[in-house]
Amino acid sequence: MTVALRLLKATVLLSATQYAAAYTPASMSNSPRWSSSSLFSAAAKDVDSTTTVAAATSTTDDEDHITTRDLLSLDYIRSTLIRQEETIIFALIERAQFRQNRQVYEKGGVSGLEGDTSFLEFMLSGTEKLHSAVRRYESPEEHAFFPHLLPEFNDSMEHLDYPDLLANDPVINALNWNPILYEKYINVIVPAIAANGDDEQYGSTCVTDTAALQALSKRIHYGKFVAESKYLSNPEGFQQLVDAGDAEGVMELLTNAKVEEQVLTRARLKATTYGREPMLSSFPMTRDASNGGNDSTSIIAAAAAMAVVAAVEAMQDSTEDNGLDKIKGKVDPAIIEAIYRELIIPMTKDIEVAYLFLRCGREPPTEYAADRMSIDVAKLSPRKAI
Repeated sequence: MTVALRLLKATVLLSATQYAAAYTPASMSNSPRWSSSSLFSAAAKDVDSTTTVAAATSTTDDEDHITTRDLLSLDYIRSTLIRQEETIIFALIERAQFRQNRQVYEKGGVSGLEGDTSFLEFMLSGTEKLHSAVRRYESPEEHAFFPHLLPEFNDSMEHLDYPDLLANDPVINALNWNPILYEKYINVIVPAIAANGDDEQYGSTCVTDTAALQALSKRIHYGKFVAESKYLSNPEGFQQLVDAGDAEGVMELLTNAKVEEQVLTRARLKATTYGREPMLSSFPMTRDASNGGNDSTSIIAAAAAMAVVAAVEAMQDSTEDNGLDKIKGKVDPAIIEAIYRELIIPMTKDIEVAYLFLRCGREPPTEYAADRMSIDVAKLSPRKAI
C-alpha cells in the first residue's frame, strides 16, 4: 500500500500538464469548454444525491427573491447538511490555532466578569442575546445554549414565516442537546484539536469556540428534521417499535450505515484539503504573456492535481511511518473524522430517537436524555486510514 500511494502521488504531480491539455478555453472572455465529456462521466455517477438536490433547488435568473419558507424546505435541509461540513471543519481549524487555554472554561478563571461564570459562558451567552434580538432563535434549526438568559421578544421586528416541517408539539420543539454538546466540546473536542498549555489568547479562543459550538449545535439538531422525514416514510414501523419500548430497534431502523460512511470519508477528505497550505512549490505557475499573464489552464490543472494528492493523503494514517511525508495540516483529518464518527453522528441519532419516541406518543428512555449520550465518549479514538 505504501508503494502504491507513493507511485500515485508521483504520477499526479507529473501529470498536471497532461490534465491541463484536456482543458481548452475557447477564449479568455468565454466560458471554458472541456474537450471530452468522458472526464466527468465517472465522477457524475458518484455525486451524492443531496448535492443534486442543491443544484435542483438553485434559483434561475428570473427568481431573484426567495422566502424563508423556501429555504427551510426538505430539499434545502438535505443539501445543507453537506454544506455544514465546511462550516464545522473551518471552525475547528480556527480553534486549533490556539492552545487549549483551559482558564476560559473555568468559572472565575478570568477576573472582571459579572456573576459566577466562565469567560466562554460570558461570551457565548452575550452572543446569543444579541442574535436573539434579530430573531435567530425563532428558526427551528437554531437552539440556544442558554435559553433561560435570552431576552423576551419585544415585537419590534415582525415574526418570520417558517414552514411546519416538525411535529407541532412544544415538548418536541423544546428538545435541546446543547448541554451534553457543550460538555463534550470542552472535555473531548478541544483537547483533541488544540495543543496543551496557555497562550493568553482568551478572547480569540472564545470567539472561535462560539463559532464552533453554534455550528455543531445546528448540525446535530438537524436530527429533528431527519427524524420527521424518516417517520413520514414509515410511520407504522416506528410506531410499533416505540409502543414496544424498543429504542434499539428504533435506532437500527433509522440508521443508514452506507450514508454514515460517506459522511466520514467526506469529512476526512475535506479536513485534509482545507487544513493544509497549497503545494505551490510542487506546481510552479508559468505566466503566459500572450493572455495577459493569466494562465488559467495551469491554475486549474494545479488545483485539480492538488485535490487528488489531498485525497491520497487522506487515505494515509497520519501517525504511521509509511515512507511518505507526514501529513502536516492545521488539524489532523483523522481527528475530524473521529469527531463525526464518535460525537456528531451519535448525538444526531440520539436526538432522532428521542424525537421519534415523542412523535409516537411516549417518553424516550432515560439514556436518550439531553444531558447525556446513549453511548458515552470520554476520549476520541481516531482510526487508521484504510
